[in-house]
Amino acid sequence: MKRLFSFVVLLLLFMNSCSWFEKQQVKKMEQMAMKIDKLSDELKQKEDAYKQLLAEYGLKGDKKLTPEQMKMLSLTPEQRAYLKKRLAQEKDSSYSAMIQEILNKDEEIKQLRKEIEDLKEKLPKPYTVQPGDNHYDICMRFLTEQKGLSPEEAQKLVERVNLLDYLLPGFEVYLFYNDGVFGTFVTQGTANMSPNQIKKYYKTKLINERDKARQEAEKLSAEVKDLEARKAELLRQVKELEQVKANMEAQIQELTTQNKTLSQENLKKEKMLNAVYYHVDNYKALKKKGIVGRFLFGRPKLKKFNAVKFEKIADLREVDSITVSAEDAGLSKISAIYVMPSQFVKDKDYQIKVSPDKKSATIFLINPDKFRMSKVLIALR
Repeated sequence: MKRLFSFVVLLLLFMNSCSWFEKQQVKKMEQMAMKIDKLSDELKQKEDAYKQLLAEYGLKGDKKLTPEQMKMLSLTPEQRAYLKKRLAQEKDSSYSAMIQEILNKDEEIKQLRKEIEDLKEKLPKPYTVQPGDNHYDICMRFLTEQKGLSPEEAQKLVERVNLLDYLLPGFEVYLFYNDGVFGTFVTQGTANMSPNQIKKYYKTKLINERDKARQEAEKLSAEVKDLEARKAELLRQVKELEQVKANMEAQIQELTTQNKTLSQENLKKEKMLNAVYYHVDNYKALKKKGIVGRFLFGRPKLKKFNAVKFEKIADLREVDSITVSAEDAGLSKISAIYVMPSQFVKDKDYQIKVSPDKKSATIFLINPDKFRMSKVLIALR
């Protein structure tokens, strides 16, 4: 029993030591990735200074570097030999110091690049961020597609690590997994900003947005207080205006009634001013009553004007003709039409068009002004 117990204890110790070892391995790789990022940042600074030195050295005369030398951020052996030769020949102390600094910077850059490459060789190949990528999806794809974990297992591991909220194309994402232990780290890669710079940028942006929101909130609070005071004053004015409104509504109601009456009277007068009043009847019946007649073969005339009731009205603002039917005069067909009084002249003041079946006819008022406010007798035969 004691031996079994000792074996279990040793087994547990071994398992714990394995777990601790795996964690240390992942931690070590993360530290190397962090160092790569730090060295990359230092390299960028030195490269920028190096570019400035090359530009300054190539400012005048025969000291200009070739386009190839200006493009290089690490001298070839031939270029280094060329600059060393120029250093020995250079009499201008300021330029000789600059050449020496170029050579020194070049050596520093080479050493940094070598150190970064040595570190990268000890680490798994990083994933280069593409447009639209995010840290969470990159980690999930790595664990499920490359390491064979289920989505549930991968999600539990990803939730335990720090993820970068904002990724730029060109960032390099290092991913480490060993026996249940997962780690990840992001370096600048070929992006024009480092992860720390992007964090700082968004942090500053959030702080500025927060401060702006606070200022706007304070401004809105002051505006609310001002509006509340104005509201109280407006409510008082509203009560006064409601009373004025009630008085005005009573006056408006009275004026509306008056206006409606006047409007109706006005419409009636306007219609009278623009109307022609007419009566349609049978010519023979009118002649028998002595209302119309004619001398020998002359044109029929209206003899008893007051004996006719002109009950029909045509508004000349709306129509320019009067339509009559044979039925209006108790006839089956229209053979002739007479328009009286005789002051209305055919083809000058009006024209007549009888329908082909002679059942109806239209009198076109070609001189409507003459018919306005007139009484017209239309006799059919």
